[in-house]
Amino acid sequence: MKAFITGHRVISKSAIAQLDRLIDIAIEHGANHFFNGMAIGTDQEFAEVLIQRKLDWTAVIPCVNQGRFWSLEQKARYEKILLHAPEKITLATDYYPGCMQARNKYMANNSNICLAVYDGRLTGGTAGTVKMAIAKGLPIIQLHPVTLQISTIEPATQLSLL
Repeated sequence: MKAFITGHRVISKSAIAQLDRLIDIAIEHGANHFFNGMAIGTDQEFAEVLIQRKLDWTAVIPCVNQGRFWSLEQKARYEKILLHAPEKITLATDYYPGCMQARNKYMANNSNICLAVYDGRLTGGTAGTVKMAIAKGLPIIQLHPVTLQISTIEPATQLSLL
């Protein structure tokens, strides 16, 4: 079973300390492989935990030049993390509008569980990715980055009238 990761760019040290617990819950649900989109913030924090724990994961890179606007420090951290990725998938050679959403769609389409560091806002990349997971009927293990509450959003089951 595969789990994918989504979350906000800015994440507190308190929320980072809870990432292990999200991974443990995913493993309890049967996850044995993780997809990581390698964005700044939640993704890279998760990647470092996956590396530390020696878990199986894939860096899903939206485009070769994903970090083209990042600082030198952000690029160096990204490259260091990628050195430890057991597997890398690059979806496009160059950036194009929508490539980040294509990466998120790839992860949602190829996963069984969504791990989300998500505050419930209705707009933005994390909100869009959570909506993709809901549309796919995936269970979502959510860490609220402010309250640190962890909850599981199970997919709705459709009732049949026949």
